[in-house]
Amino acid sequence: MLAVVLASALVAGCGGQKSNEQSTATAKAPHSPVVFEGRLVGIGAGRSLFMHCVGSGSPTVVLDAGFPGDSTGWHDVQPQLGRTTRTCAYDRAGLGNSVAQPGVHDARDELSDLQRLLDHAHLDAPYVLVGHSYGGLLARLFARAHPREVAGVVLVDAVGRDQIRRTLAVWPRGELPALRRTIARPVRQGVDLRSSVALGSRVTSLGDTPLIVVTAGRHADWENAPPRLARALDRLWTTMQDELAALSPDHVHVVAVRSDHFVQSQRYGQPADVIRAVRAVVRAARDGAPLPPCRSLFTGADVRCLG
Repeated sequence: MLAVVLASALVAGCGGQKSNEQSTATAKAPHSPVVFEGRLVGIGAGRSLFMHCVGSGSPTVVLDAGFPGDSTGWHDVQPQLGRTTRTCAYDRAGLGNSVAQPGVHDARDELSDLQRLLDHAHLDAPYVLVGHSYGGLLARLFARAHPREVAGVVLVDAVGRDQIRRTLAVWPRGELPALRRTIARPVRQGVDLRSSVALGSRVTSLGDTPLIVVTAGRHADWENAPPRLARALDRLWTTMQDELAALSPDHVHVVAVRSDHFVQSQRYGQPADVIRAVRAVVRAARDGAPLPPCRSLFTGADVRCLG
């Protein structure tokens, strides 16, 4: 399990669903999708992506899962968010019920897919983007590319700036060398993760976009790593999460103290705090107002406000 979590969730900035949640969506043949509640939306050139929307209202919340996760990873938060506004989760190409695109692709292609999906599904701006792990990288890139369309961003234990290079820099070569080599491999499941993470390094500001960063308070699998490596990874992750919060002066940074990487999951995390974060950004977008202080949004012993 350590190898899976460090190689996917931590270093590649991934974070797909765990155990049976992942197998339900990704083990299906891509040309014979299992249709959950939702629909396949044609995006042109004979391609389609799966999308599931609930609720009504503006802004539209767009949920972007970690890699190699899919829309089912949001099932503990999407129904509740749908009571506040239109909330849509989707499967990127090759994941869940969406057919893969040929060859190797990276975040640029995925952003282009998302834009076409929103257009063809007739989901008008403004959007509040909610990205978990690798999905947080895509949320930042989309917000930078389409600042007039994005009314707010929520990053859920998201990929940090230049994460692969910085992780390898703190990782002693003699500790778990096979896993270290896996982390350094650029392409996985047809996605050029190294190129994608490098693109994210160019995002140095989101302007004054309302931004809430929700950071997991623990990564249980790190405890199985050698102590020196575990401490280095923990320090780096904390630093990167602080950097993400600094992308906007209108930000809130909260730690979900008892949550693992999958903060939005009832089994592993604190989905109520993700719901609270998204609703706060939606309200700020509707009112054209700054976010309230962290301590007025999040209370209790299971959260810690950092800004």
